[in-house]
Amino acid sequence: MNWKRLVLPVAVLSILIFSGSAFAAEFKADMAVETGGETITSKVYVSGSLMRHETKIPGGGVNISIFDGARGVMYVLMPEEKMFMEFPNDQIVLGDEDIEKKLSGEADLKKLGTETIDGYQCDKYEVIYKDPDMRDMDSSVVWVARKLNFPIKGVSEGKDGTVIVTYKNIEEEAIDRSLFEIPKDYNKFSF
Repeated sequence: MNWKRLVLPVAVLSILIFSGSAFAAEFKADMAVETGGETITSKVYVSGSLMRHETKIPGGGVNISIFDGARGVMYVLMPEEKMFMEFPNDQIVLGDEDIEKKLSGEADLKKLGTETIDGYQCDKYEVIYKDPDMRDMDSSVVWVARKLNFPIKGVSEGKDGTVIVTYKNIEEEAIDRSLFEIPKDYNKFSF
């Protein structure tokens, strides 16, 4: 599989999935990204405007990303090297806004109805992007869990295939704040 071809579809769904974060909801879940017959799984922790992804890398190791929507930054941690990188994060903003407001400048949303996904009542939306670069996606649909105010499923279809992002095994609980902090013994790395 050509992982470079996955970048746009995964980025598009990531923007959708991360952009409608919970209004102070806290939970952990398993996230799966399915595309091209392969599935990438991550453990995800969400606390208000903070999110942490832990993804096992094929061949060993773990990729850890921390998104801080309030500060507009993303951190990529490299545990084996005890290093991290910091990136501006102006596209993925977590907060307490509803998804329609959050994406109003980037996309038009058309409500398609409601469905229950993994026990959560969800509003189902078709997403039509305004940015021509994002229009490579022929169709994008997200399911926003009302209780969490968070998209727990997204399907995007485009010339490179279909990408499906789903959150399962959602456990609403207080999340340890240290999961969103850079360990003190890590050094900052930049290109």
